[in-house]
Amino acid sequence: MPTMDITPLRSFSAVVAFSGVRRAAEALHLSPGAVTGHLRRLERELGVRLVTPQGRGLTLTSDGEELALRAREILQQHDDAIRALSPLGSDEILVAATEHAAEFLVPTVVSLVRGRLPSRSVRLRLTRSAHVRDLVHDNRADIALMLTRPARGSTRIAPVPLQWFALDEEPVSDLVLFTPPCAVRHQAIASLGSRDHRVAAECGNHTSVLGAVRAGTGMTPLPRIGPTPDGLREVRGLPEIPPVGLYIATSERIDATLRNEVAAVLRTALGIPNSGTARTVML
Repeated sequence: MPTMDITPLRSFSAVVAFSGVRRAAEALHLSPGAVTGHLRRLERELGVRLVTPQGRGLTLTSDGEELALRAREILQQHDDAIRALSPLGSDEILVAATEHAAEFLVPTVVSLVRGRLPSRSVRLRLTRSAHVRDLVHDNRADIALMLTRPARGSTRIAPVPLQWFALDEEPVSDLVLFTPPCAVRHQAIASLGSRDHRVAAECGNHTSVLGAVRAGTGMTPLPRIGPTPDGLREVRGLPEIPPVGLYIATSERIDATLRNEVAAVLRTALGIPNSGTARTVML
């Protein structure tokens, strides 16, 4: 299968955006010859013609039109990945959190951090709890929120109840689950005991899970954080799923005062009375 190098693709996208090689070259701080060379290289990589001369300029072929529709998104995904994975700058704070906390807990934490550290920019990483723990152990996350199993030096915030959700309140045998590793998957399945069930869909992110459940694919276990997801209902008549613990961990760049404030706002958001400084889990 052909591959595309990102540099020629960036030149192609600039040519499309600026309607010509010369202005694209000026924007990219390259020579027109270099940009033209990038276009030819991209055509060789893909095995198609992307541009054709028209007067003193260029016009897109049908294949060029097709690539132009995709190039901006490809470049955006590439640049977002580079920003997410590159080392933090001295003026940046990384908040890493389980996707389950994204909608109702993470905005509260980010707002607090920005208010207390106005000179720092906040970078956000939403992923699985297992990967959040990896970021803590690699000393990359400054504030980390995770479920079930804590990273070293974590503070336990509160138990978070779990509940099955579906289109209606009646239990079904089909399940919609996160792909492993998942903080609640094993615990939820174990709670079903001997009840018949099958995994009807496995999803890689929270949005896909909710979409599959809303499409009637099956029921899914979710932490009770915030209101019931739109369009879904709590499933009744099933054994209770044991709650999971919510933990935070912070780096040395977060002082004790801010750490305690983060813990306090999380407990408030969960409706848990704040009991002062929490016990740290040492692993």
